[in-house]
Amino acid sequence: MATAAWQAQPSPGDSRKLQRYVAWFHELDAWTEYWDIYHPESRGHFYFGDGDKEPGLLTLFLPRERRPAPFVAWTRMALSREPAASREFIHAVRLPEVASAVMAVDGLLGRLFAEHFGDAADESVAADYLDAMFLFATNSLPPALERDARISIHDPRKSTAGHHTLQGDIMWFAWSLHTEAAHAIAGRDAQHARRALFLAGVAAGCPADFAVHGHRYTRPEYLSRDNLSAHLHERGMKWALDFDAAAQEVHALFRIREWRGEE
Repeated sequence: MATAAWQAQPSPGDSRKLQRYVAWFHELDAWTEYWDIYHPESRGHFYFGDGDKEPGLLTLFLPRERRPAPFVAWTRMALSREPAASREFIHAVRLPEVASAVMAVDGLLGRLFAEHFGDAADESVAADYLDAMFLFATNSLPPALERDARISIHDPRKSTAGHHTLQGDIMWFAWSLHTEAAHAIAGRDAQHARRALFLAGVAAGCPADFAVHGHRYTRPEYLSRDNLSAHLHERGMKWALDFDAAAQEVHALFRIREWRGEE
């Protein structure tokens, strides 16, 4: 599978912007995968728990040791495109325990986003976030040297600790699942613009990852672009204004991934 030609934005010389992007992704990881290092007081509450008394919020809707009902429902919805599958997903995420977990994680994400980016309804903020997502997706951000130094060579996270990027391609779709779940629960509330932008980030970031690294199938058009970042940025800005269109694109990308080619 060929890889795409691309140009990352912003310029690597824009160090303040890059460091802000790094801080955003560091915080996301600090509350989730690396909670034991940066937020041990949380006991993995925003992750899959601590392996003891804290089960973790993600356990209720994302796959790890099992495939919870919301994840199964989301995959069926993305693959089938049938209204009944959408209703099944909505029902699964609106169950009280699941809905509480989804919205608690969404609340954390909303707080962190506001700190690092601002108001998602602002066009310049949306553009800024999409730039960050492209760099994240293509593993083009400055390395996580401090975190890497704190991880033992015997820790299974060691191989990825030094990078600000997504490891494990299914996590693109897990991000979409959570965003769609929050939308199904809360509707078009004050956080709608941020959730639409998050979906746009997945719809643009996932194919950037797959096209540049070549480890999963994506749309063929992305493999022949001279400037993939500009193309996905333009599309992402449109998706950020249309939650449903962004969700449909993510579902299409999932079908291409599953079916190993253009749907």
